[in-house]
Amino acid sequence: MTSTQRLILQLYGFTVAVWAIRRIALIVILPRIDRLTLRSRRFSADDPPLVTAIIPAKDEEDALNECLTSVRAQSYPNLAILVVDDRSKDGTAAIATRHAQEDPRVQILTVTNLPAGWTGKTHALHLAAKQAEGTWLWFVDSDTQHEPDSLAIALGYAQDKKASLMSLLPRMRAESFWERIVQPLASVVLMQSYPPPLINNDKFKIAFANGQYVLIRRDAYDAAGGHAAVRDKFVEDIHLARRVKSLGYITRTAIGPEISSTRMYTSLDAIIRGWSRILYDALDRKWWRLVAKILDPIVFTKPGCLFLPIGLWLVITRPDEAFGWWLLGLTILQQILSVEVLRLMYGLCSPPGLREALWYPLASLVMDVVLLKSLAMCLTGKVVWRGTSYGATPVVDPLAESIQ
Repeated sequence: MTSTQRLILQLYGFTVAVWAIRRIALIVILPRIDRLTLRSRRFSADDPPLVTAIIPAKDEEDALNECLTSVRAQSYPNLAILVVDDRSKDGTAAIATRHAQEDPRVQILTVTNLPAGWTGKTHALHLAAKQAEGTWLWFVDSDTQHEPDSLAIALGYAQDKKASLMSLLPRMRAESFWERIVQPLASVVLMQSYPPPLINNDKFKIAFANGQYVLIRRDAYDAAGGHAAVRDKFVEDIHLARRVKSLGYITRTAIGPEISSTRMYTSLDAIIRGWSRILYDALDRKWWRLVAKILDPIVFTKPGCLFLPIGLWLVITRPDEAFGWWLLGLTILQQILSVEVLRLMYGLCSPPGLREALWYPLASLVMDVVLLKSLAMCLTGKVVWRGTSYGATPVVDPLAESIQ
């Protein structure tokens, strides 16, 4: 074996060892992640506080009916529901109106314009929060669905943790091939930057919330400046959580695939556009963080895809040389470790399955496209989302900058 071959094996062995370390880390981390199930404790109080559910909807005629139906079916006894029809051009308003006619708890707020300096969702949520009367505000996306006890369980969790803000990671409903293999990986890429044990630790500044499901006390919301303070953000959830946590309030995030679910994007194009926007803002619009995300699979994953056929070819053509056998063995070990790590990570919020993890090489190529689009957003400062174009001039938030 030549010195060059030894160096290749040493370097590649390091990348394989990283996957082994990741697998060991999951053994430690996974049991520490907060999980809410249908067996979790419900909120209890003699006089349950008013909770206002706020559902922003822009052209959501395909999802709003199921979301509203599930929110109206909540067992929690003191609930108001506010639907924000944000400049919709489809049947969203008609669906919201029908539910309002059937249930007096449902109110509709119609938004007709978007002021400069705001993203569409933050503006809609800001107006809704001003009108809401609840002690707690329950922000839920219109592409979510909830079990009847979902709110009672979430509020019980907040009660147990003394949290002023709690957020839930729902189960991802995947009904197409690309949804099944790409969306769990995109979630993994995001959560690498927001590890659950750290975001739920009051000693660390890092904070996180998932805007699909956020429950926040009104006093904490107001103290943090509400959505007006994060008006130009595309992941307003994370930035709002940062502000809340920086003020000393307790924030918590839990996994709840049994009590809530979502279907975020239904096509490959929507997945790429949606996740590029999310990662662009979640990584603070910093190009070097996105470059690091791109380099990770190049260093730790893609060599295995290249070395597998090379190792097989060397074993077949030069069976007496040790280099080929070592290369093939390390490649097989990396494939086993990476699939196992991804299977466990995918299973946090998606139906666990070996099949989805085996498609990782293809999903990784799609994520490369997502991250490159995010990087382009960093360089140009331009984002187009839901028919609205956003420019390159963000609103400066001194507090957010100080708690990065």
